[in-house]
Amino acid sequence: MGLGESLKRDHDVYRRFFAKMSKTTLKDGPMRESALKEVMQSIYTHHEAEELTIFPKMMQIAELRGMAFELEVEHTDMKRLFEALKIDRTDTEIWKYKLASIYDIMHAHWLKEEEDLTPFGLDYFSEADWVQIGKRFDEIILKNGSPF
Repeated sequence: MGLGESLKRDHDVYRRFFAKMSKTTLKDGPMRESALKEVMQSIYTHHEAEELTIFPKMMQIAELRGMAFELEVEHTDMKRLFEALKIDRTDTEIWKYKLASIYDIMHAHWLKEEEDLTPFGLDYFSEADWVQIGKRFDEIILKNGSPF
């Protein structure tokens, strides 16, 4: 599987998580807590894989350096928001609205990766390098036991 397919596969899992959580109610507090913990682990692993594979390669290319910085800053912002949400009570009405604000950042982030980066990967990297980046990305995901 290439890097673009791997990224989209994970992003689609996260899209389904957010869609499911948007339909929850106050009585779903324990399920929200459990699902949040699982998705955070998966997202953190996904981000780590990006930060160890594609971002260093992007930093070596002047045209991609700014995007690499932007994507990494967004990872930090998402983590900060997830960590704050993790300590909030999950059986409140406001919980899913706080989660929705994280979705907004993540959605914009996914679009950058899926529309501005991966379709143009072969403009910047050889096919062999692009495939190798994708393989290394998947290895990190599998090694860290992403629950999805």
